[in-house]
Amino acid sequence: MWMTRVSIKHPVFATMVMVGLMVLGLFSYRGLGVENMPNVEIPAVFIETEYPGASPEQVENDVTRPIEEAANTVGGIKAIRSSSFEGRSGVGVEFQLTVNMDRAVQELRDRISTVRGGFPREVKEPTVFRQEGDNAQPIMQLSLTSHERSLRDLTMLTDQVIVKRLQAVAGVGQVRVNGKQNRQVLVDIRPDQLRSLNVGIDEVMAAISATNANLPA
Repeated sequence: MWMTRVSIKHPVFATMVMVGLMVLGLFSYRGLGVENMPNVEIPAVFIETEYPGASPEQVENDVTRPIEEAANTVGGIKAIRSSSFEGRSGVGVEFQLTVNMDRAVQELRDRISTVRGGFPREVKEPTVFRQEGDNAQPIMQLSLTSHERSLRDLTMLTDQVIVKRLQAVAGVGQVRVNGKQNRQVLVDIRPDQLRSLNVGIDEVMAAISATNANLPA
């Protein structure tokens, strides 16, 4: 090779070239920008949808697959990964690095809105959010256990006290609660008394819906 021949014939020249490359490398290294927690824009979007009371098979057929088909029509997609759980669907969409994420997210929302009308009425509104480089993982996780209080009491304590206090801390962007027990009211219907009062099930359901209202304090 010509580089080998030149180095053998002119050893001083080869040595100076190597020293020059080392000096340039040192100066370049000192000028590199270094961050402990760099803000990297990750081209990934997640769609979470709640389907209360549905089995994983129902979630996959009624929610996950339609969302996958709608998301697959968006340009610039690298991969789509989905998971179907009991009462919840999660779809992850990974885009190419050259894709404009703002435009891609908006187009993805539009595609999902076109299939939203075909979901069962129990399905909640899908939530679309981007994965941020510096917020991809939670910085703190807390576990709440008790041998004296029930899961319902722990859920009320978490929602009414702990979550509100954490949200009031400066710099907290989001607080998520997993494993809590949602409150519900069981209405026991007595058919004999309903027939004696000439009241139908639909009237009972309408009365419950009319009195169940959330009002600002």
